[in-house]
Amino acid sequence: MRVTHLTFDRVPVADAVRYAAEDADVTLRLWEAFKPQLHRKRVATVYETLERPLVPVLARMEMAGIRVDRDTLSRMSNAFAQSMAGLEDEIQKLAGRPFNVGSPKQLGEILFDEMALPGGVKGKTGAYGTGADVLEDLATEHELPGKVLDWRQLAKLKSTYTDALQDHINPETGRVHTSYSIAGANTGRLASTDPNLQNIPVRTEEGRRIREAFVAEKGKVLVSLDYSQIELRILAHVAGIDALKTAFREGHDIHAMTASEMFDVPLDQMTPDIRRQAKAINFGVIYGISGFGLARNLRIPRDQAQGFIDRYFERFPGIRAYMDNTVAFAKENGFVQTLFGRKIHTPEINAKGPGAGFARRAAINAPIQGTAADVIRRAMIRMDGAIGHLPAKMLLQVHDELLFEVEEAAAHDLIGVAREVMEGAAAPAVKMDVALSVDAGRGANWAEAH
Repeated sequence: MRVTHLTFDRVPVADAVRYAAEDADVTLRLWEAFKPQLHRKRVATVYETLERPLVPVLARMEMAGIRVDRDTLSRMSNAFAQSMAGLEDEIQKLAGRPFNVGSPKQLGEILFDEMALPGGVKGKTGAYGTGADVLEDLATEHELPGKVLDWRQLAKLKSTYTDALQDHINPETGRVHTSYSIAGANTGRLASTDPNLQNIPVRTEEGRRIREAFVAEKGKVLVSLDYSQIELRILAHVAGIDALKTAFREGHDIHAMTASEMFDVPLDQMTPDIRRQAKAINFGVIYGISGFGLARNLRIPRDQAQGFIDRYFERFPGIRAYMDNTVAFAKENGFVQTLFGRKIHTPEINAKGPGAGFARRAAINAPIQGTAADVIRRAMIRMDGAIGHLPAKMLLQVHDELLFEVEEAAAHDLIGVAREVMEGAAAPAVKMDVALSVDAGRGANWAEAH
């Protein structure tokens, strides 16, 4: 027997009305039955206070977009191409012969067959692995792997940003309009796509230069407001680290203070190298870094890196206690929580084998990173009402930073209002032991503003 199915657009209107009315009625009844249960179990608060109110805010930001100068991007692409060519010459001289730097297979043969560097492992295809982790390890042994990493970084900047961004400029607005995903990460961080404007590297000079192409309209400036070391401040609060709390309250250089505590070096004798090591440890600990990972970051022997971490925990024992307690909670409950009640599930926390270490590090970091994400969401939700009287628009959110475009004469007023909103974003839900602090800057382009 043949059954004929009608699509909804061919259903008689009277029948469609009854169906749609019943659909709406049953949905409302279910909502009235389930909503009190959700509130009793405290699972609706994050949705109602952080998720739902953020949707129209993000929509306005996506519509606003940000102006990008095509000529600047084109000049940068050419400059990156020249730098890459120069690096290729250096790499081939170090290798002793010409080869395709972009070929992992040829690179593996150079490193492990011809130069006999340690750690060569062949994959299923028979080629050596030459991923970033392999090259970072080898960079402590020889100059060539480090040069290849530099070349790859430039190649990525060129292909992903200075070339590709030109295709994302809207011909009608002259601006780039990214799309934000509100559920892009389980920690609550927003994700940016088409194009991704959150992964533009800022730790290298070349990466920072890309921000020069993001410019203000005539008569306006870009204003950047950025939380200062928010995750370290949250760590000091949740782990109860008195030394870190005091340092933040008194406005000390937190990395220099940590170095002084760890290495018994007076602040007035601090060297940039010692401070750099302490900074890497400060941020590494937030992510549950291992001695192996720190050794890669600092390009130092693994036993020395592990010694740094051990000494760090000796000086700040509350951090170890926080980590152990957080992992224990995750193993018992299957999730961790931010200070605002966001649940971040940890399904792999009780797994055995290679994934166990990653799951543990993720559980340790999630409450800190998630709380920071919740704080900036709260600030964004309040921002529209706070700056509505100013000739300004919020354009971008990049991790701990908010970027605005404002008429030049109103930039000072915007900074004052936006800073107040951001620094007070945790209250009244959470009373922080360490005050939040926001750095601000302005300029004709994003690089100048930040």
